[in-house]
Amino acid sequence: MRDRSSRRAVLALSGAVVLVGCYQYVPRSLDAMPIGARVRAQLSSEAELAFRDSLGIDARVVKGTLVDRNPQRVLLEVRTASSAPAFGERSLYQRVAVTPQDVLRVEFRELNRGKTSALAVAMAGVAAFVIVELVGRNRPGAPDPAGGPPPERRVRW
Repeated sequence: MRDRSSRRAVLALSGAVVLVGCYQYVPRSLDAMPIGARVRAQLSSEAELAFRDSLGIDARVVKGTLVDRNPQRVLLEVRTASSAPAFGERSLYQRVAVTPQDVLRVEFRELNRGKTSALAVAMAGVAAFVIVELVGRNRPGAPDPAGGPPPERRVRW
């Protein structure tokens, strides 16, 4: 039973790591950015000051989601705060509007397939090693590993 739960834990951890994956930010033009995309935007000094005055965020570069875009404004949903761990550690988001001229550079968050594949292979190797070790140690009838006191001096609990 213990061996089975260990395998499940290793497989769950491996699956979680693969799902998280390795992301990278790729530069794109604001016009080519799809609505709902996870973005990192570099803002002008004026927009940075406005964010600091209105939201209390000191950020020349903001990470968030592109909510809407038109010729007059860009609407981003950014994380502004996190609640205390006692309250469940929830992030608080706010939608902020900036002019397209205030967005100096925008990058799109995408999955890096090469790094994610390498991470998946590494995690599978670690999981296989752990499972082989657990199965080898818990095999009934296998001789005890070398070392330790002679059998007549062992105390059974």
